Amino acid sequence: MLAPTPIHRSDTMAVDPTDEHYCAPKRVGILTAGGLAPCLSSAVGALITEYAIKHPTTEIICYLNGYKGLLLGDSITVTPAIRAQAAALHYFGGSPIGNSRVKLTNVKDCVKRGLVKEGENPQQVAADQLIKDGVEVLHTVGGDDTNIAAADLSKFLLGHDYHLCVIGMPKTIDNDVFPIKQSLGAWTAAEQGAIFFENVVNESTANPRMARMQLACASF
Repeated sequence: MLAPTPIHRSDTMAVDPTDEHYCAPKRVGILTAGGLAPCLSSAVGALITEYAIKHPTTEIICYLNGYKGLLLGDSITVTPAIRAQAAALHYFGGSPIGNSRVKLTNVKDCVKRGLVKEGENPQQVAADQLIKDGVEVLHTVGGDDTNIAAADLSKFLLGHDYHLCVIGMPKTIDNDVFPIKQSLGAWTAAEQGAIFFENVVNESTANPRMARMQLACASF
């Protein structure tokens, strides 16, 4: 296993707790959702590392498997040991906290999956869980659907006098999240896709039976 990069506090990253504008959240939540992209693990690692440096007293919980974990109340707490090793996540793909395509607006699907009971509103269930967990800031790593769902949750909670700050991190290999110039994962997907294509082209010179290859996404 690769050795993690140690955490160093720099003058530019330091936070002064005595500053009148300083207000570190007591607890934050992180989830990854939507389609897979080669940035999820790195994004989670970066978030944990940044909090370890700038807001070391803030508690961090990660909901497992995206909105599925939020609906089921399935989460893990980021311990000091995890914080110390979080930089190692930059070396791995996938998502260390799991991923899913669960949509809070698709009530029928949520009931079918057993995530909510018949007659329950997934948005209400998710909101109740966030309140129960005391989450003040929710970091969502996902595409349009993921971050719009999070914004809707924030609006829903505001109507119930609970202030939830949502910070969406746009990720997609398609690089089509307007108005973001470059979404997380797009560069790596294009880079690795080019390498894969080059290897296939080289291999095709030795195999006359090889026909063609179609990339899933071409708008890099």
